[in-house]
Formats: sequence, structure tokens, C-alpha cells
Amino acid sequence: MFDPKVSRRQVLVLGGLTLGVGAVTVAGPGPAWADTAAAAGVELVPVGASPVAVLAGVGVQPAAFPRQLAVQVKHAGTDLPAGTQVAISYDPRLYSPLPAAVATVGDRRLRATSTVSTDPRTSVTACTVTLTEALPAGSDPVVVVGTAFPVLYPYDLVAGPAGATAAVHHKNVRPTDRSLQPGRPHAFGGVATPWGLEVSGVWNRCEWANGKRWYYYPARITLNSVGPGTAPVAASFSVALDPQVVSDVRIVSARLNNKVHDAGVRLLSDTRTASLFETRWATRVKLKSGDRLDLGLAVRTRKPTGDLPTVKHPTVGLINMGDHITQRQTGRTSMSRSDSEWT
Repeated sequence: MFDPKVSRRQVLVLGGLTLGVGAVTVAGPGPAWADTAAAAGVELVPVGASPVAVLAGVGVQPAAFPRQLAVQVKHAGTDLPAGTQVAISYDPRLYSPLPAAVATVGDRRLRATSTVSTDPRTSVTACTVTLTEALPAGSDPVVVVGTAFPVLYPYDLVAGPAGATAAVHHKNVRPTDRSLQPGRPHAFGGVATPWGLEVSGVWNRCEWANGKRWYYYPARITLNSVGPGTAPVAASFSVALDPQVVSDVRIVSARLNNKVHDAGVRLLSDTRTASLFETRWATRVKLKSGDRLDLGLAVRTRKPTGDLPTVKHPTVGLINMGDHITQRQTGRTSMSRSDSEWT
């Protein structure tokens, strides 16, 4: 569907969680336009929010890459005739293309078409956007074709990612290249080793009303370290349950890599309201690559007398692990169930 009114924020805020590499070129419909553009100047300016981190592997710095496949075409000294093309090339493993490329001037969506092709030799994908209307000098359109998407473990490490570049090509004129790479934020840190944790477990069920109503709660919590690095802080987690069904939770056992282990589990806090019973726990175990920590729970339940007006679905999730750029996106930092039957 074509929406003639697209706000600048709608166009540019295309949130992504991970990395990408892209190259941008712009071309006009013929040599006459190319000569004019070369003289007057057509500049490509990267557009996007804060950069995203690329985790390349062990012993290297997390790299900074553009969050959006987006560029503004500045052309103060020359018109852009209908047929002008903007081509953006990207690695399809890392970027998610929009259903249709978007080109705007201010809050107005331009008439444009787009085509996508993939180089069979390099597997690089190119999205070519063709403007089907002429633009006066200084209109400076913005073209957006995609955004970085969350690449999850085990595909989240990208060795030797290529830098993003932009180039304006004109016939018989030496191409002018520029980098699209954002500045590397200080918060990305230095040489580091990526690490990640996954949460899984075993559920038990409390039943009432002759087995017609039930509620799930965790009986065992498992924390797996996917590596390759060691978690920088000791594992901590929360258990959030419904106080209408659960009255107490305790950690009664711990096994590290299938061996009994003193994990130093301690209760950090206990929150009880009419709709939430949450306990927060810490251990003293910094999980190394391949480690598995199994925690046994003793959960005391109460059986409701009938239907419940609402329910808090059970959730277990990591807490207090810090805001680490090198933490891998496992997609499993919490677990929950929504299939309880309470009415």
C-alpha cells in the first residue's frame, strides 16, 4: 500500500539489534546528467540512529556498523531527473529489507520503484531504487531499503565484516567514494571475547477444580553458557509467579556440569503483591564456555477454590548480567509458559 505521508521518524527509526555491511551508489539516466552532477556535486550522506556492534570472534574489538540501510542524496546544485537511481548493496545474512524501499522528501513519500538482485559470485544483494519523478535542486531525498536485524546464536559472529561504503558514479568521471562507517563508540570497549547464556528448565503443574484448572511453575532451572568466552559476572536470575497459586520458592540443589556444586545461591529480594510473587537470586558462578548449571527448586503451592480473575504467567529470566556489548544474542535469556488454565 502506498502511503503518501510518511514522517521522517517513521522512515528513519527502523530499529535493529545487530550488524551489517552495505555499499551505496547513485546513478542518473544518462551522461548529460552525469556531467552536470559531477560539476554541481551530488553527495551521499549516511542516515541512521546509533550504530550497532558487530561481534567478530575471539580477541578482537567489537566493530561499529550502520544500523540502517539508508542514505540522503544531497544535490544543492543540480536537479534530479526522473529515472535517477540509488543502489544500496548489502549482505543478506545481516540485513532485513523493507517490503518495499522507501524514498521521501520531508514527510512526503516519493513515487519510486525498486528491484532486488543478488550477485551469484559474492552473494551480495543490491536494492536499486528508481525515482519516477523529477526533483528540484536542494530537495535532498532520503532512501531507506532495510535495517539490521537480530542475528541469533550460533550465527551472530561475523568474522572480518566488510566496511560499508558509498560511491557516486558518473560516466567518464573517476568515482568518488566515502565510508558509511559510523564512529566507534567508546562504550564498545576494547579487545574482548563474546559470551552468552541460555535459560531453559523443567516445569511442574499445580491442578485444582478436579483437574480442570492448572498452573505451571518451574521445578528446575538450567543455565547454559554458549561461549566462546566466560560470562563476566556471576549468574543471577529472577522467578516471577502468581501469588494466588504459589506461596513460596526455594533453591534446594545445584549441579555444575552434572556434578553436585556449591553455587553460593542466595536470595537477593522477595517481592509480594496481590498479582506478583517475584524472587531474585544470585550465584557466585561465572559460567565458562560449555558450562551447565542446573538448579533444583522447591515450590510450595496453594489450590484456589475456583476460577481466577486473572493470572501472572510464570517467567524465569537472567538479571544483573550487565550491559555488555560482547553479550551474544542467544534469544533464550528467559523462559515462560502461557498455557495455564485458570478460568
